[in-house]
Amino acid sequence: MTITSDQRRILRDIDTTTPITESETGWAVNAGYAVLAEDGDIDLTSEGRALLDAS
Repeated sequence: MTITSDQRRILRDIDTTTPITESETGWAVNAGYAVLAEDGDIDLTSEGRALLDAS
C-alpha cells in the first residue's frame, strides 16, 4: 500500500506522540493504522507500524 507524504507524517506524529488534529486522528483510526484509547491516547496498530517502517 502506498500512502501520501502527509499520511506518512500523521503516522510518524502518532509514533512520536506529536499532537495531531481530530481529522488526522479520524483518518488513522478509520484506516486501521491507529487505535484510540478511552483516555484519548492514540497508538499505531501493527499495520500502521509496518506501513511507517516500510516508508
